[in-house]
Amino acid sequence: MAITANMTTSEGISLTNAYCYIPITYVKKFDGEWKITTPLITDDDGKVTQEEVWTKSEATYQLIYDVFIYVDKAKRDDRNNHAYKIKNAHVDHFKIQYDVTTNGNPLALAYADLKSNENLSNVKDV
Repeated sequence: MAITANMTTSEGISLTNAYCYIPITYVKKFDGEWKITTPLITDDDGKVTQEEVWTKSEATYQLIYDVFIYVDKAKRDDRNNHAYKIKNAHVDHFKIQYDVTTNGNPLALAYADLKSNENLSNVKDV
């Protein structure tokens, strides 16, 4: 899978039909955060006190993916393709919410998210 798209790099360089592909996706679990509350507690005698109560929120999951960008497919297929990789801080690393209860293919979800990126235009599958 790969796409071509028009974009402007974070340095202001315009690219037309840049070749973009996602080499790796992974899902990462983020533990819930601990929070402290101090609710008012009334005992049987009517005495009101405050007590610290710690609660932990639910864990979340994120789909993380990187995007490699080249001028065209020929540069990507070149043996020295690392020398031709284009940096674009707007389009090269993403984290999106992921629902582990779904059976969605992480790579397909990453491409769907990339295609909807506001920094890309004229997006096409290749």
